[in-house]
Amino acid sequence: MKHVLLGVTGTHSTGKSTFCDELKVSLECKGICVATIPSFGKLAVQQGIPLLTHHTYDSTMWFIDRTLEAQRAGAENADVILVDRPIMDAVAYWNAAVEYRSAPAPMHEVDAINALIASELPSYTMIVATRLDTSIALGPGRDTNLVFRQSVDIHLHQLLNHFAIPHQVLVPDVRDALLDGLHAEILQKLERL
Repeated sequence: MKHVLLGVTGTHSTGKSTFCDELKVSLECKGICVATIPSFGKLAVQQGIPLLTHHTYDSTMWFIDRTLEAQRAGAENADVILVDRPIMDAVAYWNAAVEYRSAPAPMHEVDAINALIASELPSYTMIVATRLDTSIALGPGRDTNLVFRQSVDIHLHQLLNHFAIPHQVLVPDVRDALLDGLHAEILQKLERL
């Protein structure tokens, strides 16, 4: 692997995009080529893909496929790939939607998603996971269903624990220190590649 793949995961309006933007700027100031993989929520809305409480197995796979395609494209030229919403985000939203609708997913869908997570997650060099802080204001146009946001946050951290995914937790109190630490750690990893 000739690049660093960092995923920043969490429910909406927890500071992921801002964190990715600031990390990208700090790395580019050091001459590092950075590709940012955005969230595909706006594209999903444009294409009529179900999301949030309407998330389905098919929409989950749509998000995962878009993310993996963009990661592969980014790996062609970038030293660092920052993924705003790695693949486990789509799964956490799907799990929360299934719980919200009280309609269990068929086991073959659950098994397929779990196998995909298990096969793809080792490709991430680092994972940063936000924790929902309800004192932080929602971004403009964001879904305001707090119960659903909390459920996504819970399901995400359950996934991280279930698959024993090493990660660092991003909360406001440690944000700046985490940003500095990741910057230094990424530079060290790139020196070893």
